[in-house]
Amino acid sequence: MKKVNGNAIVGALLALAACLALYVTNTTLKSNSSLGDPGPKFFPNLICAAILVLAIIIIIQSIRQPKYPFEGTLAMSEKKEGCMKMLMILADLLLFLILWKHIPFLAAGFIFIFIQCMIFKEKLLFSILYSAGVTGVLYLAFSVALKVNLNIY
Repeated sequence: MKKVNGNAIVGALLALAACLALYVTNTTLKSNSSLGDPGPKFFPNLICAAILVLAIIIIIQSIRQPKYPFEGTLAMSEKKEGCMKMLMILADLLLFLILWKHIPFLAAGFIFIFIQCMIFKEKLLFSILYSAGVTGVLYLAFSVALKVNLNIY
């Protein structure tokens, strides 16, 4: 029997998360839609199915051709720095989701992208301009053009 490595564990966790997301999507979203309309379940189900297929491929590859866990991403010499960046990015995403419930999207989005720029050590002026520009474009695309309500507070 081949030894299970970190890549197989990550694949299994992704597969579990995709199955959980499929279950939640199919039990919470309504399925009635007009003829020809894919409905609100279509894209979440499509993305979850794609993640599930890719997770199974990761599991199969890691069992058939075992390598070092996370080879090519976190197996570098700056492994600790890479892990810290990843944790800071996830913490920033959590902060964004929390802030978005209490302040408008424009402010929460600006803060999120600005912190991302700081994590990747961009210059201050670039970070401010980039954060404002990206947040503005996203707001215009979704709120103005697509008429999506981004203010959920």
